[in-house]
Amino acid sequence: MNTRQLFNINKRGFASLYNYSSAANPRVYLTVAKGDKRLGDLVFELYAEQAPATSESFRTLCAGSEGQSFAGTSFHQGMSGFGISGGRMGEENVGAFGVRLQDEDLSLRHHKRGQLTLPNDGENTGGSEFTITFGEASYLDGYQTVFGELVDGQRVLDALEAGVDRHGSVSEDFKIVASGQK
Repeated sequence: MNTRQLFNINKRGFASLYNYSSAANPRVYLTVAKGDKRLGDLVFELYAEQAPATSESFRTLCAGSEGQSFAGTSFHQGMSGFGISGGRMGEENVGAFGVRLQDEDLSLRHHKRGQLTLPNDGENTGGSEFTITFGEASYLDGYQTVFGELVDGQRVLDALEAGVDRHGSVSEDFKIVASGQK
């Protein structure tokens, strides 16, 4: 049996094996507030093996260990049924170490609610901005790096989804008030 048969790789080169979870993966959290009301934590497992640079940049921004942190940033764009974006720091949209991030393992699938994905302006242009999916988003497969998944905080994600519309607007004042590593 060859690798293509083992992993059921299709014409576009995507593996249909969708479990990227590992006990060795780091976990991070984002504490979300709506206005002055704290909603709770979104806890993510990062796919350190599949997307090491993206995961490390996100982990570092959660921990605030390089002088920048997601704390104080907002969720600025979202669309019902798609996802919500946050974490943009300044006009440059660079990663934790001051550079744009290279695309990593574009064979990973956007196959479920609560996945972290790295929006970009073309090849190798990721930064601090991230999107959390509200459901399957296969149209992003091969274009955006998937680098983590929600493991706790479904109620908070539900509140975020309730605060967006189908036109790309976030109707509520959602902010990240704290972040860190578990």
